[in-house]
Amino acid sequence: MQIVSVNDENLIKKVVSVLSNSGLIIFPTETCYGVGVDATNELSVSKLLEYKRRPEGKAISVAVSDKEMAYRYVELNDIANNIYNNFLPGPVTVISKLKLNGIDKIAKGIASENGNLGVRIPNYEKVIEIIKAYGKPITATSANSSGAKTPYKISDILDNLSDKQRSLIDLIIDANELPHNPPSSVVDTTKDEMKTLREGSVSFEKLILEVETEGEIETREIASKFIARFKSILNTKCLLILFNASMGAGKTIFVKSIAEELGVKDIVRSPTFNLIKQYNLGNEKNGKLIHIDAWRIESEEEFEKLKIQEYLTQGNIVAIEWAGGVSSKIREQYINSKDNENQKELIVVGIDIEYLSETKRKIVITRI
Repeated sequence: MQIVSVNDENLIKKVVSVLSNSGLIIFPTETCYGVGVDATNELSVSKLLEYKRRPEGKAISVAVSDKEMAYRYVELNDIANNIYNNFLPGPVTVISKLKLNGIDKIAKGIASENGNLGVRIPNYEKVIEIIKAYGKPITATSANSSGAKTPYKISDILDNLSDKQRSLIDLIIDANELPHNPPSSVVDTTKDEMKTLREGSVSFEKLILEVETEGEIETREIASKFIARFKSILNTKCLLILFNASMGAGKTIFVKSIAEELGVKDIVRSPTFNLIKQYNLGNEKNGKLIHIDAWRIESEEEFEKLKIQEYLTQGNIVAIEWAGGVSSKIREQYINSKDNENQKELIVVGIDIEYLSETKRKIVITRI
């Protein structure tokens, strides 16, 4: 076993040599110390499983240097791309489907039994440099033996290992005691909706998408992809969309794109003067798109006259522009109310569109 400082001038060369010879390393990250082997080498992975005293079949996450390296091994859908673009490098593990026909392969014993793989891009410069130099992903599971304390310093690791486990370590990168940060958040992006499997310092409980767009075309594309993810729920639920955006930010453009994706044949226009417009959904859908503009709503009495509850039925999409002024009432009556009969069948999404420049917008979509 060799112990080297994270500041050793020959660190990367030494680590690459160890990894190339099926070796096992202990390395620091922004969360805790991890244990790394070449994730494409079955001999190395067998050594890791022996070190962790972990049965084969339980998935192990891997660390890559960037999104391009991740894409060599896993399928990245819109949800995963959004996380990579906005939260990585960072303490987030993104679970995606393995590429079945890819040229680059992950070794047996790393992915889950159903073909999913957790991927990290650690927010730790030296680790990124090592992975770039090596050119392949390394495992990124914590360096403690299964069931032992989270390792924030080398003694946390060595004091809780057997002699046999210690003998499996080829090199330790010592960065002294690390900040006691929580483990990475783990999010599953393999389904139509993102699911948080472990909550870390980054919360994805409600975030669906956060992205900047350049021009109307990109905004339309985001709207189309957004509603495409929710198509399947319209058979059993109602989707309520609350827009929070300034004048000219693109609320109506967003609704028009939703309508096009759902096969609405009529021309969708802003209901500023009518307050409410209804459109039949196409594509064999029996529901309606209910487009509401709350800009001129100034009192609770006016809000009550809209009779929103009549539209919150399964199969419908209710999109409310300028929802900020009535959002508290909506929450009270239709989201938080225990008396609301439709509450279980209602999915509520908030869409904030921030005007950054004449062409650029920041779009944040969250579950409410």
